Amino acid sequence: MKTAKKTLFFILLCLLCSIRLVAQDVAFYAPFQFSFIYPLSTNGMNAGQYTNGFSLNLLAGASRNEKSLAFAGLSNIILNDARGVQFAGFSNYIGHEGKGLAFAGLTNVTSDYRGVQFAGMLNVAKDIRGVQFAGLVNVAKEVRGVQFSGLVNVAKRVEGVQFATLVNVADKSDFPIGLVNIIKQGEKGIAVTYDLLGNTVVSFRSGGKYTYGILGIGFNHKVKGDDKMVSEVGYGIHIPVVDWFRMDQEVKLLSVNSAGEKTTLNVGYLLAPSFKIGRHFNLFGGPSLNYISTWNDNHAAMLPAHSLWSRERGERAERVYVGYQAGVQVLF
Repeated sequence: MKTAKKTLFFILLCLLCSIRLVAQDVAFYAPFQFSFIYPLSTNGMNAGQYTNGFSLNLLAGASRNEKSLAFAGLSNIILNDARGVQFAGFSNYIGHEGKGLAFAGLTNVTSDYRGVQFAGMLNVAKDIRGVQFAGLVNVAKEVRGVQFSGLVNVAKRVEGVQFATLVNVADKSDFPIGLVNIIKQGEKGIAVTYDLLGNTVVSFRSGGKYTYGILGIGFNHKVKGDDKMVSEVGYGIHIPVVDWFRMDQEVKLLSVNSAGEKTTLNVGYLLAPSFKIGRHFNLFGGPSLNYISTWNDNHAAMLPAHSLWSRERGERAERVYVGYQAGVQVLF
């Protein structure tokens, strides 16, 4: 499978190089273009010089510009500009600017794009105004809009939102939403927190001016036996008030004994005033609203004494309760 993919990439690269050699400044127009694979097309060897109204490419097609729709079983190779819809089973390549919708089974590559890039694996653009949606990775230099990926977003400057299930990377991004956010002009730090249930957690918190991610590990001192391991993931929002004070809001999922058969889960919302001390320290803490589902065995010791709602189902105990969390963060 890997060998077949490498072969296909090599064939497409050779096609792109050969098309660039024959594409001159001379431009032609065709309302419709049909091809099997370059140069087996209605535009022949001069396909790279044509602006097409509509293109239908059984495998891979080449053109200078596309005006409305370019459809390819494998790849569209558009040397200059594309408008409308570019649909390819494998990849879209646009040499200059695209506008509309670029849909590719694996990869979209363009210089500038205005609209939506949708790829099963990877989107690459120099300047994107609109939406990049990729199954795995988005890469762009300038983003004005949204990057949404199943794994990683990479950009230089973002005016909008980055959303990734794992990592966002940028020089500047005020609204990164991911568990780990490496933002050059953002905030990163290590925090130690303690809550009503007896959980002590060390977490890495990283993000931009307004949003951040939380990834932590710790232990619970109330649980009896060896099932004390705690893991925590979550997202937060900063609400700046003054330079030294802000209101933080966090939504987190905490689990105890996540590797075992009997796992305690706690989902909570925290409202935490945060005080900045100097350049490198934050003190924060406040009330939380939580739902906990645990076991009536060694984990029962961590149940809160008072609750807003409770239910027992066999060995399982559930509670909705008001708690608290306090912490200190070292910024770097």
